[in-house]
Amino acid sequence: MLPVLRLRRCLPPLAALVLLACTATPAAPPAAQPPPATPGAAPATSAAPTPPPLARIEVPSATLSATSTPLWVGVDYGLFRRYGFDATIVGLAPAAATQAVQSGSVPFAATAGSTASAFVSGAHDLVYVAGLLNKVLFQLVAQPQYTRVDDMRGKTIGTSTRGSSSDIALKEGLRSYGLDPDRDVQILYLRDQAGIFTGLVNGQTAGGFLASPFNKQARDQGYNLLFDTANLDVEILGLNITTTRGLLERDPESVRRFLMGYVESIEYARRNPDGTIDSIMRGTKSDDRALAADSYQLYRAVWDPWPSVRALQTFLDNLDVPGASEVRAEQLIDDRVLRDLQSSGWLAQHLSPP
Repeated sequence: MLPVLRLRRCLPPLAALVLLACTATPAAPPAAQPPPATPGAAPATSAAPTPPPLARIEVPSATLSATSTPLWVGVDYGLFRRYGFDATIVGLAPAAATQAVQSGSVPFAATAGSTASAFVSGAHDLVYVAGLLNKVLFQLVAQPQYTRVDDMRGKTIGTSTRGSSSDIALKEGLRSYGLDPDRDVQILYLRDQAGIFTGLVNGQTAGGFLASPFNKQARDQGYNLLFDTANLDVEILGLNITTTRGLLERDPESVRRFLMGYVESIEYARRNPDGTIDSIMRGTKSDDRALAADSYQLYRAVWDPWPSVRALQTFLDNLDVPGASEVRAEQLIDDRVLRDLQSSGWLAQHLSPP
């Protein structure tokens, strides 16, 4: 059985505690309720085996935006508990989330480009065992006086971390509008979504590369949308479920049970908008239900448990790290557990199309 695993105290604090600069302290959203039966799914008694004693685990997420919603849903509605995990989702900077998995401090994390970068640099024990998001859904939002992408020439744009999926997506977006991201703009790395939002509203940057719900909140406050990656048709690595090859070989049953709970969480998120919107409000520390509902509509159809070779390869092809060109996406993906669940028929019973 998987042992109790906690994050080491030396890791960075929960990113979600960075509150939005221009909002009042939010009221608490409604408390989580037990999940209703999912149409077309097998009853809970047959969907999950009798779980072992609960293992307490922390699951870092490299971004605390609506991207992470299925993980929040799994915790809020007891879906991980069905499979033996008392899970807590915590926010960490991307590199710290990857390091937590690599060091064995946690068994699983939701990471993106930081894991691929670490793999290229020699951390070959890291592996993606499931997907979450294979499109980077971000928007470039700018100060009210800027109305075109070309207005960003000579200006500063905030994004998360150097070499991250959002960093690469921002650069691809700027190139599509005729700007050279290495010469025409200055990119300021502000670690997480809350930091990017704060940098924008405080005037530290002219533009911010923001995910939902932060992008809509900025637009609602008068900031201008310059471009949306959803319209660029670029498939780039987003959050995926990461573990180590060592854990996968040593304890495949724990990986299997975690992914079963995770798949049920995606299905719940797709089929139960009200409960999922509640989870988005709790996860983003917001009392704005309309904002959370907008995020839900944006992400509902793109949460996907399958990792994407194409999305990962796009990231590797743009990664400015020595040796990246020699790494193929297939080397970082091991989806054997998902394929076993698919071949047994379990996956089709518990996950319907978006």
